[in-house]
Amino acid sequence: MRCKLLPLLLIAGLFPEYSYAHSFGEPYKLPMPYWMYIYGAMAALVLSFLVLGYFYSAENAKRPPWQYVADNPKLRFIANKLKLATLLKSILVLCFGLAILSGFIGNQDRYRNFNMTFFWISFALGASYLSALFGNWYHHLNPWKFLLSPFKNFSQGRYAYPSELAYWPAVLLYMAFICLELFGNTQPFSLSVILLSYTAINLFAVYLVGSAAWFRYGELFSVMFSLIAKMSPIHFQSNSDGTHNFALRLPFSGLLQQRIEHLSLLVFILFMLSSTAYDGLRETSLWFNIFWKDPLHILEALLGQHPLHSYILLRPWYIGFETVCLLISPFIYLGLFLFFLWLGKKITRSELSVNELSLRFGYSLLPIALAYHITHYYTLVLSQGLKIRGLISDPFGWGWDLFGTAISGRLPVLPDMGFIWNSQVWLILIGHVASVYLAHAEALRSFPNQRQASISQIPMLLLMVVFTGVGLWILAQPLQG
Repeated sequence: MRCKLLPLLLIAGLFPEYSYAHSFGEPYKLPMPYWMYIYGAMAALVLSFLVLGYFYSAENAKRPPWQYVADNPKLRFIANKLKLATLLKSILVLCFGLAILSGFIGNQDRYRNFNMTFFWISFALGASYLSALFGNWYHHLNPWKFLLSPFKNFSQGRYAYPSELAYWPAVLLYMAFICLELFGNTQPFSLSVILLSYTAINLFAVYLVGSAAWFRYGELFSVMFSLIAKMSPIHFQSNSDGTHNFALRLPFSGLLQQRIEHLSLLVFILFMLSSTAYDGLRETSLWFNIFWKDPLHILEALLGQHPLHSYILLRPWYIGFETVCLLISPFIYLGLFLFFLWLGKKITRSELSVNELSLRFGYSLLPIALAYHITHYYTLVLSQGLKIRGLISDPFGWGWDLFGTAISGRLPVLPDMGFIWNSQVWLILIGHVASVYLAHAEALRSFPNQRQASISQIPMLLLMVVFTGVGLWILAQPLQG
């Protein structure tokens, strides 16, 4: 049977567009068994919980987070004089315009066309990491907001934004965005159509409910980058005179003493977490084999033959199966999160509702979502995203070399596989420890005494341990060929 299936497995390998590995794909032998990494990370989480429970008091939790406001009039004067914000907005709008144009008239090779690398990697991934480092820069440089800024009457909207909608439009757009990324098999031309369609959606939404409401609640990237920016060590502040200065603060401290305002925003955060974890899982051989090797012989009984013999016929059904799994993933995470919060409520006999607890503790999941995102995608930024240096010299893939970087600028940065694995382990661990810290600080503010706060966090600690183990286990799985 194995010999019969081998040619079919080779045929399946002829469809690379359906599986995008987000690492370099090189085999790497771990210096020790991966279960030792998992147990070590779990032990570190438990130790951090014990240290916080002993040393971190309610007084610490209620104290405003430390920050240093860097308000330099000279720097503000220079920035305003040079009109840096306007310049940067213009550059970003020109980049999106070039991406749309290159998709329509340029080479349709996705690796030679500017728009694929610019949007999927430099913008969608790179802008996330910029937000994690430099705060909510996107709020000030949003290209769609900049395009609408001259039309004040248009941007005021015709109707009040319905409060019951909350962040659900952003959730739906985020789900559509991830589905396109994972299953859309986009090409340069189709990506240009998508970007124009997204621009039309923004224009129509702003016409209906106004610029301020839409770019707060509905626009996908405004919501996503603002959430990531809450963890940044830099926070931009607006002054009454229309100028801006920035404050330095400890990483993740922007999430302290914050409360999620609506369930829809919690679902958005959980989808940030679940979609990245799912993307890692679906690339593994284990996930591929669950469907195509049919270990329970369910499909074989229905088809009368092994599913790999019907690969072409079943492929759309497999994509549908993966899409459904992706779309329900945040609600599975939501169920787990609410269940562990309910356990904490029961053992402490708290009068707070589970819904109220979920809104208070929801932001504690953001560091995990960011850690998973960086862990899963930063190798793609290094291997593919940096090639934007070369593509800017030849944006249409026509053989140009405008800035002399068409060849040299396409050289990727390839870290050692050992460095990649170890950095991924540390990133996941740091994200979970930060989440334990944020959850413990919130518990000290939400429960009447330190003992109750610590007891309430035992179920949450268990949830963090599970997330850590699953995250490292997915990293250690071999990728499908």
